[in-house]
Amino acid sequence: MTKELRTKISNRLSSLDEIQGVGVTTSDEKKTIYVEYKTHRSLDFKFVWSSDHYIGYFTDGEGNQSQAVLAIWEPIEAIHFVTAYSLLLDLRAGRR
Repeated sequence: MTKELRTKISNRLSSLDEIQGVGVTTSDEKKTIYVEYKTHRSLDFKFVWSSDHYIGYFTDGEGNQSQAVLAIWEPIEAIHFVTAYSLLLDLRAGRR
């Protein structure tokens, strides 16, 4: 079940790759997912699998990460994150 759950969550987060300017990089080996936007100052996230859920961190242009800022335990929560991330992109500064 754990591998299946990880795959379902990963697939939902990967749907962000369909948004222009967003890149999603996954590593099954390292069990990580990176969500990055094309600008240097943007909302970038690193997700790390932790036995039964993903832990999310903010990352900056130099690759530094914050303390844990969110957790995704279920595929529906990944859908909520995708929606929220999309909305934040629509509201970001300097979008004109």
